Amino acid sequence: MGVVITLGVLAIVVAQVAVIGSDALWLPALGDTIRETASIPHGIPFAAADSTGWVNTTVLGQLLFSYAFTLGSIGIVIAQVIAVTACLTTLALDASTLGARPLGTSVAIVAVALGAAAPMLIARAQLLSLLPYAVLLALLRRQHLRPSAAIWWSVPMVAAWGNLHGGVLVGIAVLGCYLLFSRLRHAPLTAVGVGVSALAATCLNPGLLDTPRYYLGVFGGKATSDDSGMWSRLSLTNPFDVLLVVSALALLAMCLRRRRPPWELVAGVGLAAATITAARHGIWLLLFLAVPAALGWTRPDAEPVRREFSPATGAVLAIALLTVASGLLALRVPSFAAADSNATALARATRGQVVLVEEPLAESLVAAGATVWVSNPLDAFTTSDQAAYLAFMAADTAGSRSALEQADVVVAAPDSPQARAAIASGFTRVTPVGEYVLLRRV
Repeated sequence: MGVVITLGVLAIVVAQVAVIGSDALWLPALGDTIRETASIPHGIPFAAADSTGWVNTTVLGQLLFSYAFTLGSIGIVIAQVIAVTACLTTLALDASTLGARPLGTSVAIVAVALGAAAPMLIARAQLLSLLPYAVLLALLRRQHLRPSAAIWWSVPMVAAWGNLHGGVLVGIAVLGCYLLFSRLRHAPLTAVGVGVSALAATCLNPGLLDTPRYYLGVFGGKATSDDSGMWSRLSLTNPFDVLLVVSALALLAMCLRRRRPPWELVAGVGLAAATITAARHGIWLLLFLAVPAALGWTRPDAEPVRREFSPATGAVLAIALLTVASGLLALRVPSFAAADSNATALARATRGQVVLVEEPLAESLVAAGATVWVSNPLDAFTTSDQAAYLAFMAADTAGSRSALEQADVVVAAPDSPQARAAIASGFTRVTPVGEYVLLRRV
């Protein structure tokens, strides 16, 4: 019952606090285009900058976001609540069936939620990877204990995941650690077969054989080297990063109370190294440590926990907690509707023009039907255009010159650094629209 309450309370917190961040609303914008035309467009149809060489690998994720966005922005927040709750529930069930005590499971889940506060409270495209990652971890731990042909389920899982989100590469890395350091010794043919098949499965999307080029482009783009955005390095001056480090260390201390298999040690080290280079990878490390930490809380010789309430009781409690979460989401509908209305007003005021606007407002505008110069997915554009857009975000007038030259209108908050950069480049202020101003050339 304590685990059910823990999961329910966390669902309530996410429902009450979650917001929409960058890298979320471009997916429904692209998904809407796919649904309307019944085809996959070349490049980014809502952006004026050249994106013809972009490889679209995540059409399924875009369609799911498009359907979620039929409710407006609140639909994306609902999807975030569902994804977080389903992911944490999968980890809790995995820990419980492996023998973890309820208290240990609850502590581990809370530690994950605290350390991963940013990705769990800010809805981004990454939410599409949460449940597949948790399910893959559960499968690998079962296979380590009792190897069977069920390991082949990882191949279609990877194929489906690759059509949702690029986080599938993390899954491939963890799967590779299991195959190399656990399965290879006992069943080399199976290990090699599953490994090769899983790698091939990452290409079973609309990008097909261009998929590797897409991933190389992502990691070689300006966005991944920009230390101020979503790919920023781990920093102890960032409160969210501090929470991440503290939670990771706490989970690690719990994990080390029991001996862990080599594949988990190798995967854990790799995920820790990835987290140091980019804090956004921290959630994968925390989710990976959750089940071993819950097991570490329980002594191997501990007596089995006696279940003192029926599944029906747990179901009723879970439904009650989720009802509270649903009620809180309903109360937040007006505020999200107002934000959507503001974005629609800006899109109407700039219709037929190329808009230069910083994230995340840029994605709100494209979701409302505007045409921007550049927005997420930033890797779809040339390196020079990526650099110019990031310079605009940083209010670097000189660096963003090419971006400002190609825009018809700049949307920015009054007296913001971006507005001042636009004015310095020959734009003038015009009629305000809501909380923002439109700036056009003199």
